[in-house]
Amino acid sequence: MVKSKSGPVLYLASVLSLLLYIFIAYVVKRHDSFLLLTCYTLLFTAFLTMWYYAYSSKRVRWLVVLAIFLRVSLLLAFPNLSDDIYRFVWDGRLINNDIHPFSYLPTYFMSPGSPDVPGITSSLFYQLNSPEYFTIYPPVSQFFFSVSASIFPESVHGSAIVMRIFIIVAEIGSIWLITRILFHYKLPSRHVLLYALNPLIILELTGNLHFEAFMIFFLLVAVYFFLTRRYIISALAFAFTIASKLLPLIFLPLLVRRIWGKQVMVYYVLTAIFTLILFLPLINQELINGMSSSLSLYFQRFEFNASIYYLLREGGFYLKGYNTIHILGKYLAASTFILIMGYALLHNPRRVKLPEAMLWVILIYCMLTTTLHPWYLATVVLLSVFTPFRFPALWSFLVFVTYVGYSETGFQENLILTTIEYILVYTCMLYEIYIHYIRSTNKKVVEVYE
Repeated sequence: MVKSKSGPVLYLASVLSLLLYIFIAYVVKRHDSFLLLTCYTLLFTAFLTMWYYAYSSKRVRWLVVLAIFLRVSLLLAFPNLSDDIYRFVWDGRLINNDIHPFSYLPTYFMSPGSPDVPGITSSLFYQLNSPEYFTIYPPVSQFFFSVSASIFPESVHGSAIVMRIFIIVAEIGSIWLITRILFHYKLPSRHVLLYALNPLIILELTGNLHFEAFMIFFLLVAVYFFLTRRYIISALAFAFTIASKLLPLIFLPLLVRRIWGKQVMVYYVLTAIFTLILFLPLINQELINGMSSSLSLYFQRFEFNASIYYLLREGGFYLKGYNTIHILGKYLAASTFILIMGYALLHNPRRVKLPEAMLWVILIYCMLTTTLHPWYLATVVLLSVFTPFRFPALWSFLVFVTYVGYSETGFQENLILTTIEYILVYTCMLYEIYIHYIRSTNKKVVEVYE
């Protein structure tokens, strides 16, 4: 009976999803909080419905095709939920005019006596969200910025379309690689839908043009070839991952207990060499100064949708009377490093699969960071696909409430909603940890004694 009725339900969920994606991408504005969250809730409901009824390999294949089509439907849209696109185009235009993107702050080009650079205009400058900071984007991202800006040197929207084409291709590659890794671990193929159809992934990566899409693609390449023991290709792919976003560096310690002795050292050396080669076109003192300045400011100035940091910040207000982020940011970064290294050295690689270990490592980062934008959870959602944990799916729904803080004139974070978000996520996470680690271990102990 369920199977006979599921066809029309899937059809309605698919059509509803397509209409909602088009409506959000082409009509809804970031400050339309109620409308945006209503549409997102309906999208997530449709996503869960399609996941529930994907009980056959034929339907999984059909839904994967749908997932790709939904991404293509966003091709001509302008990224209306993020203003990062303007910095992407700014950096690309600088490179195309032979100016190192890390050499100057954007404010320099608006000062009297600065050089007149084609495409670097005051109208573009005033769209930047961080004109007083150096760029933070590594070489692979800068390459796509440059290509997109060269194809449409005078159109931000045109450059956005080119970037989206690249991202869609990367996403198709990621979806295929997920299926290969699922096959390697003998996991159900339907798990690919947890990533492929997740509304957060589609809207934030394809829709809002966040370059986590490339980081994820290269990370999957690295993991796949690592699992199949082709370490040289894996190291090369890992270098591309780092050159897309620096964050995947936190995963490298996990390899120590999976390949031993000379093998792991060779892997690290190869990754370092390949990474250096990828950075060579941009490497100079400006890159080092600009990147270090941006990273320092990130940990000591930026704050958004944090959890543990917000609790500590309140303690700082109580004890000091002011925001102590400049102190807390350093301690939290150090704590993140120590905890990741500790987990990497102490966890049991025979019991915990590599993607699952990577999930806990990035969760350490997410729990201690001062800034957690919605698209930062894309990697968390990805890694959860290969595990029994589903709280990342819940988080990918709840994190969207952060858009409530946007208005036509600025942003004001709603800490009540942030508190609700983390109470629900952490409760679900702790419950699943209990179910899959503690209770399952106790059952095995009982079976042994029986």
